[in-house]
Amino acid sequence: MKVRALTHLLDALSPQLATGHLRVSASWRNNEQALGLEHGADPALMAYVFTYGQPLGRYGLDLGYPDLADAAAAGVPLVQEHLDLPALIGILGSHFDLHPIPH
Repeated sequence: MKVRALTHLLDALSPQLATGHLRVSASWRNNEQALGLEHGADPALMAYVFTYGQPLGRYGLDLGYPDLADAAAAGVPLVQEHLDLPALIGILGSHFDLHPIPH
């Protein structure tokens, strides 16, 4: 079930969500196959995680930056698909400059 995959992601990110380093965006609140994450200090630094169109247990990811130059400097594709949970967690950790996230 796709919703379960997003629950696994939120469980993995629960320490960062609890401390406010990350927030779940209200923008996709009603979408059962996607969610948005925002940096606690800068909501323009965001990530959109989706499961639709992905194989079971895989995720798609669309990264958002406050400035297009920041996106170019990051050196990672802005949109990625078919990511497993450890790969997704690693990308999100780098994107949001979080302490290593166990997965």
